[in-house]
Amino acid sequence: MHGFTQSQVAWVLYTKIFTETVMFCRLGNNNHHNQKVLTNIANSISAHSDGDKDLQENRARVQALGEETAQILKKQVYHNYQLFIDTAKEISYLEGEMFQLNHILTEQKNLMEVMTTIFTTKGQTESSHEDDNKKKLADKEHEQRKVMSALVGKIEGSNNILEMPGRYLVHDGDVVELDTDSFNPIGKIHMFLFNDCVMVTTWASTRRGNAVAGKYKFQLVWEIDTLAMVNARDVGRKKIPARTVKNAFKVLIFPDSRMFQCESAKEKREWLEIVDATKRKHLSEKEKKKELMSATSPNPLSPSRTTNPFTEFETELTEAVNIDSHSQATPEKVAVLHDERLSADWLHEMPEDLDVFIAQRNFEQAVNLILESKTYLSNISDCPLKTDFEQKLINRRQQLVEVLSRELRSSPDRSLRGGPRVIRRPVVLLIQLEESTKACHLFLNNRTSAVAFAVRQLRTEGSLPLYISKLCKVFFNNLEETAREFQLSFKETSGCYSSFVVWAQEELTSFVDTFSQQVFGRNADVTEVAECVQNAEAHCEKLHCLGLDLDFLLNNLLLPHIQAAIGDHKQKIIDATKLRNSEETWRPTNMVTPQATDKMIDEMTVLGLKSFMDYCYDSCFIRLTGSTLAFSKAILTHVDSAMKMLLPELQKPVLDGIAEVVLLYTDFTSGCLRCETERQDKAKLIRENARFLAESLLPLVEQKIQKKIRQSPKKLIEVRQSFLKEVTG
Repeated sequence: MHGFTQSQVAWVLYTKIFTETVMFCRLGNNNHHNQKVLTNIANSISAHSDGDKDLQENRARVQALGEETAQILKKQVYHNYQLFIDTAKEISYLEGEMFQLNHILTEQKNLMEVMTTIFTTKGQTESSHEDDNKKKLADKEHEQRKVMSALVGKIEGSNNILEMPGRYLVHDGDVVELDTDSFNPIGKIHMFLFNDCVMVTTWASTRRGNAVAGKYKFQLVWEIDTLAMVNARDVGRKKIPARTVKNAFKVLIFPDSRMFQCESAKEKREWLEIVDATKRKHLSEKEKKKELMSATSPNPLSPSRTTNPFTEFETELTEAVNIDSHSQATPEKVAVLHDERLSADWLHEMPEDLDVFIAQRNFEQAVNLILESKTYLSNISDCPLKTDFEQKLINRRQQLVEVLSRELRSSPDRSLRGGPRVIRRPVVLLIQLEESTKACHLFLNNRTSAVAFAVRQLRTEGSLPLYISKLCKVFFNNLEETAREFQLSFKETSGCYSSFVVWAQEELTSFVDTFSQQVFGRNADVTEVAECVQNAEAHCEKLHCLGLDLDFLLNNLLLPHIQAAIGDHKQKIIDATKLRNSEETWRPTNMVTPQATDKMIDEMTVLGLKSFMDYCYDSCFIRLTGSTLAFSKAILTHVDSAMKMLLPELQKPVLDGIAEVVLLYTDFTSGCLRCETERQDKAKLIRENARFLAESLLPLVEQKIQKKIRQSPKKLIEVRQSFLKEVTG
């Protein structure tokens, strides 16, 4: 052994012996070869081993190597555990891919079988082949009619468009409409491509706004020969993924363009290719139809007619043969192909003229041309050319209606300060186009935005009555202008007046919400509240001249707020009166200065107490106590405010509340008068205050109430008379 030590040689021999021993154990003990192997093993051991000691060392070394190998194997397992998991996932993914591949291969196999079947049927005779083609064509037409009939039930408002003869569905799908400037999504659209037009629909929804599956609402239709569908480049920024626009295309229709986005590039490619192919096919068929029409109605000055004397005879013979060969044709096939009145030049130029008028915003001429064309076509019998003109007229009319509708829609870049006269023009034109309902809806929506804009311009600076006065003036003036303009624009459309009444009710409800937040929502003084309510009622009464009576609605909306305000003020008077009564000392009031006395006299005079000066003496003193003066001011202020805000529904509770307040103070005064028996001067002062209440204050209160309700307050009169008897007795 060159270069090897004795221990290494022994290890090699022992490994060989161990391997052969394992093989021996696997083979069995009855084989002759096994006996021979054992003999060789024994000879090898005896020839190379130095004895038992060497064998024991080799055994220990083998055991150590086995343990080391086990540790290495365990570490490798832990180290490659993630690799095992990834391998398992890859195997699972590969299994799925193989399943899909199997499915694709199965479909390809079925397709090949179908193609093989088709190719094998080509050996049939020429006559049977023509019969099959006719049958397939008939089946295809039947299937197309079946599809169109199903679409009539799915698309709301499209009966006239879908029932056009010869029209069939080519392709459809969902797209998202995008704003051409900001690329923001506008809404989800379902587009239908027919052989001669493109229809745009939106998802139909329930009253609650939920979309109905499989139901669509007709929006508009474009003739396929008047549009161009072009690819839109992918735009966007890496830093703003939400602004990225992919898989989009544009539909160019003079004078507008609209952008739509597909879910994938495959769908976009399908739309572009199918629309282009359908448009080419439609233009080709249209050209063939024109050639056929020109052939059926030749020019009388053409050389062929003037130089060939047999042309007329040949034409008659050909027509006779055609009629005989098509004697079994349907009525649709023998319909009139052409009417001389449809050859008018202005009628052929009508679509282009309408496009020019709309582009130049010459809406009046466009409407006149549409109405003239509609009347002209109504006197012509049905034929394919008339149907073509009518379809073009419908499309231009729809386009004009959309442009006029945009004129009425409020947008941030248009000023709403011009008033309702600014939008009279598009409203009148829409009514002429028999779109009264739409004109009414857009007109009222525009006025809603105008009123809201005018209210937002008001500033809340200054006193509350001043702001409410401006608010009432702005709102009711706009309401009056809207009513006058509505009468002028819709004077011949009586069915829209109910919509205006509903609109006025909604606007008044919105006004009362704003009014209530400002007046009743911040603890305003009751005199200011009464002044604001009276201001609103006065402005509302001005609408009577227009036949618009909203007083009942305004009162009904303000009723709970007014009732709460009067009730709160009454309770405040009761609480303050009880507090002052508990602290009453029955002394004349000292105003300290003549100026203060004069100011008090002026205040009482304004409240209606003309004889108040009779109770003043020595320029600074008043023969009434402080509680009597405070109660007089409070009750007169309460009565004045309540009478300004009084509604028929509140008459009884308001009068009962006033009687309750008066009874509280008169009972207190009577009790003090009965209890005072020691001091005559004090009893005299109490009696003088009581006489002031019974002879001056309470009659004034009754007078103010009677002036408002046109009858005497019986309960209050009974309280006064009872109190007066007790005082004078």
